[in-house]
Amino acid sequence: MKVAQRFIAIILIFIIWISVFSYVNFLKRDSIVAKIPCPNETIGIVKINSRDILSNILFDYSFRNGDSKMMKTVSEYYQNWAQDTSSARFPIDFSENFCLLKLKIDHEIIWMIAGKATPHSTISKGFVRHGFYYEIVSKNVNKGASLTKRVQEGAWFNTQFQTTKALCYELIENKRVKNEYVFSLNEQELVLCFKAKGNTAMILPDSSRSFFHVSTRLNRGSFLPKKYEDLKVLTDKLAGFSFNYYGAQYIDDEQSGTYLYPEFDLLFNFSKKTKLSELTKILRKVAKEDVRVESEWIYLNRAKYRLKAINDSTIFIGKNKPDLAQTNAAFSMTGKPWVLTEIKDLGWKGGLLELIPEYRALKDFSQSVESINMNMTCENNGCYSGTIRKSKCIKDIQRVGIKFKPGTNARLETFRVLLTMANAYQFQQD
Repeated sequence: MKVAQRFIAIILIFIIWISVFSYVNFLKRDSIVAKIPCPNETIGIVKINSRDILSNILFDYSFRNGDSKMMKTVSEYYQNWAQDTSSARFPIDFSENFCLLKLKIDHEIIWMIAGKATPHSTISKGFVRHGFYYEIVSKNVNKGASLTKRVQEGAWFNTQFQTTKALCYELIENKRVKNEYVFSLNEQELVLCFKAKGNTAMILPDSSRSFFHVSTRLNRGSFLPKKYEDLKVLTDKLAGFSFNYYGAQYIDDEQSGTYLYPEFDLLFNFSKKTKLSELTKILRKVAKEDVRVESEWIYLNRAKYRLKAINDSTIFIGKNKPDLAQTNAAFSMTGKPWVLTEIKDLGWKGGLLELIPEYRALKDFSQSVESINMNMTCENNGCYSGTIRKSKCIKDIQRVGIKFKPGTNARLETFRVLLTMANAYQFQQD
């Protein structure tokens, strides 16, 4: 009897493996969708090659996954997704290429989802054009029905998909690509490539200490999760920011009480002239802590930071004196990401944080990263790392590479963090 049970188990495992291999091979076929029509008002396109992403993740999850926490996260997400009745169900074939379109109409930023329409689907809020389904997904958009009709009846152009790119974000100007951010995720490295353009101020980190640094330019209309919609008051005025983080300290004092004291330096680059008083008003709206200003210092709850206007559109808040430089990178990242989850002097209370799934996932992810580096490469059929040869460069390309520790699967680690955050924020109740 036991021999028969084992034989049946082996047969079932063999059938599962064959099924997974067959589905992965199906996903690896070239996608039928090679182009998607876009409205002329399009200023940005997020292109997702779902077959490329799913085939790699499914193969890694089925045959390279040795982490039980990964299986638990997938199970929790599936249960939440199956029970969720509030989320929209789009009549789109997500096994094919699809897009998120960023439109600017009458000075208002609008986001739409676009993809191959599934046959015999009920169309509710969106519309079908040339076999593709379109629907506005922006929150709090006024006159949604009239905007949908206006987009549907306006002028259009086609955007091409490249099968070699799993995920990319294109900035569009006059129906042409102005800049392109290409994301690639292999077994041990996450890479972001884009063209260097313009100059902006950044804060230089203190390299003698462990730090995490990120600088980026922003454009109006960033797609924020619902939980952080209050931040639009701030992000709509920002042209970019530069951020250095050195970890946090848990303060337990008899007089001032207990609180967290994050050590950071933050530089705001605004698109318009902004006074210190305007920034403090914005911070009071979006910050959960008390905001108080005294002379050249700002208090966020009980943590004290320097407050300084560098010029009429650049403001600094931080623990240290600002050490500034100019960069032509639209995005830069360096340092040690494990610093983001470091809290000194926490003691036994640190065990309580480990019970929070989002903190645990972020900590595991940050500690699995071996290094982050940024360099210039040459444009030659995509992005690559290596020696810079300026004489042969067609365009300057910035490359940010996040290398994971040996034995860590970059795709699975990234996938687990994204699913954990989705479990925490996508399915929250209104």
